[in-house]
Amino acid sequence: MARAIHPVVVGTAGHIDHGKSSLVKALTGIDPDRLKEEKERGLTIDLGFARLKLSDGRWLGMVDVPGHERFVRNMVAGCTGLDLAILVVAADDGVMPQTIEHIDILDLLGVRGGLVALTKVDMVDPALADMAEDEVRKVLRDTVLDGVEICRVSSVTGEGLPELKQKLEALALAVEPRQARGPFRMPIQRVFTLPGIGTVVTGIPVSGSVRPGDEVEILPLGEKLKVRGLHAYGGKVDEAVAGHSTALSVPDAKETGVHRGMIVGAPGVFATGDAVDVALVTTRRSPVLHHREPIRFHTGTVEVRGELLLLDRDTMGPSDQVTVRVELDDDVCCAHGDRFLLRLQNPAVTVGGGTVLRLGKSGRYRRKDLGVELQGIVAAGDRPEARIDHELNLAGPDGRGVDDLARALECEDGKVLATLATMPHVHLHQRAMRAFLLAGVDAGEREVLDSVDKMLARRSAAASIKRTALRTTKTLPQPLIEAVLDRLQAAGRVRAGSQGQILFVERLRPLPPVQHQQLERIVAFCEARRFKPPELAEIEAEVGLTGDALQGLLDRAQDEARLEKVVEHWWGARMIRSAMRSIRANCLRHAEVLEIPELRDEFDTSRKYLIPLLEHVDALGLTVLRGGVRRLLSTSDLNRELAREAAGAG
Repeated sequence: MARAIHPVVVGTAGHIDHGKSSLVKALTGIDPDRLKEEKERGLTIDLGFARLKLSDGRWLGMVDVPGHERFVRNMVAGCTGLDLAILVVAADDGVMPQTIEHIDILDLLGVRGGLVALTKVDMVDPALADMAEDEVRKVLRDTVLDGVEICRVSSVTGEGLPELKQKLEALALAVEPRQARGPFRMPIQRVFTLPGIGTVVTGIPVSGSVRPGDEVEILPLGEKLKVRGLHAYGGKVDEAVAGHSTALSVPDAKETGVHRGMIVGAPGVFATGDAVDVALVTTRRSPVLHHREPIRFHTGTVEVRGELLLLDRDTMGPSDQVTVRVELDDDVCCAHGDRFLLRLQNPAVTVGGGTVLRLGKSGRYRRKDLGVELQGIVAAGDRPEARIDHELNLAGPDGRGVDDLARALECEDGKVLATLATMPHVHLHQRAMRAFLLAGVDAGEREVLDSVDKMLARRSAAASIKRTALRTTKTLPQPLIEAVLDRLQAAGRVRAGSQGQILFVERLRPLPPVQHQQLERIVAFCEARRFKPPELAEIEAEVGLTGDALQGLLDRAQDEARLEKVVEHWWGARMIRSAMRSIRANCLRHAEVLEIPELRDEFDTSRKYLIPLLEHVDALGLTVLRGGVRRLLSTSDLNRELAREAAGAG
């Protein structure tokens, strides 16, 4: 990297005109008020950014936020990705309304620590500063900033600034930096255009990393773009990681479609939706909230209007903790574990916040059932194993695809597969890349085998059924059936039979002597007819059997690969093999084209039997009918197999 950066970001908070921007400028030498209107009015309207050089030469990012109540939405957007906060309180004013709301916001967003800057101490006597400090300690009680150090400073005289900077640096070095693991995701704080560069988006990545040349996705737009360059803290960088403010050059972006509140993320990982299930905590000062209360939902850098849907009650009051759904007017992109805020639509005050449990689409739901479901997500916590367990329990016998689980966990497929490998009670169907609870697969296997026994109850000699017969079961979903069959096949308990049959090996137990003798007579009779297979009535007359008793033995002969059914006739399997050798030899004598009259004479048969036989051989892959001419498929596996047989015989 061209810049050494400590991946921790500090933000300001506090009432208007308490000196947040002046403090940032005094600490960094950078005026965070960049807008002309801000400079003219002396009022911070939007987010400001600065960088503080640490004693080891690395840079620490700082975000300055507006303090006016009209711009709380901008303040919340600036708190995205903050690790530490400096609560700024003027000694001459003390705690003010926005001081309290900003404290609530920092608390609800889970800022990991910070300190208090008691500003303008040059304007008051020590006794008044003491009173202001006592007042601050009281309002911080039982919040994330409870017990933090309070530094008395003056941005005008410089009093206390060295101590404040020293304490801030110690805090920044002590807090664990955000990890660059996982897929890249960055809520967009600003979008602007630079000459010769094009569209630039800025923000603080909350997970993962990105490099120039990487593809990213803008959500909820769904637009995929290439990152052409990266800047951070006044210089180019080779990589942007979670925890430091970053500017991404994305010149292909349509600037009119990209704005604050959207997400820049790894392609195909993160979902969008208009229904957010959350664990909500209301503030100590929250009014009573009702089911379907109109609210403003803040997460990342986005603000969207919507409705609060209470699930196990009709009202909630101050300091309540519940799981709820928020239905929004527009799609958002957020992930499990993200922090959020709720503010009323009118008056626009902060009433609560917490963590996102999952994101989905609005639709029909049962309040009680959804509440129980969300409690399950809360119980699962952040452990991927527990979250996968929860998802699979919800899915039941249908299981969940690995890609679905990855979306639910907001991670790559590889992480899901690695986690599944540590969960012995979960079965992964490799071919379909679908996971099931092992107990469900075991139960499904028992049901499949019971179904087979019932289907073959009247044909006890048979050992196979059509695969389509299992697919029509009304009790088991198709994905589970396929998982069960593949597991049985891997264990050698089933194998693929001819003509779409599934052969259950355990049913190939020896037949009783009478049935065995009858089976031998059937096979011998069919083989003796060579290329003029018998009608079913002739087989009945030969062995004295009809109906299910005969059909079971015919099926068993096919299961043992001794007979093959071609349309309505039963052929000796050895005759079919002999026919294929003759067909191949015939084609080779005629430039790989089958000479049918010659073959008919060789077999001493008629078109009644020959044409179905040739169509059967086509289906097996030895020949193909094109333009009225049947040709040898010389590249087929079956042709190669017959060639090896011919070479061995020679």
